Amino acid sequence: MKFKTNAKCAGCSTAILGAVRSKFPNQEWSLDLNSADKVLEMHGVDDDPHTAAQVVKTIEETGFKGSWLTQGENNL
Repeated sequence: MKFKTNAKCAGCSTAILGAVRSKFPNQEWSLDLNSADKVLEMHGVDDDPHTAAQVVKTIEETGFKGSWLTQGENNL
C-alpha cells in the first residue's frame, strides 16, 4: 500500500518511519523523499481500507499529513 505524505527531509522521514514501524512492526516500510508525493510504502500488503485508515492516523499523530493512494493512484 502507498501513502502520500508531506515529509520534506530526513528528519521527517525518520519520524514517520519510526511511528509506522512501531505500530506495524511486522511490515517492511520505505519513504521516497525524491518523489513528488513523498510516497510512504508498506511493502507486500494488499489494499485494505481499515489498515489504510490506521496508517493515515499514525502519520497524522506524528504531526504530518498523509493520504492513502488507492490502486488507481499507485502508478507514481
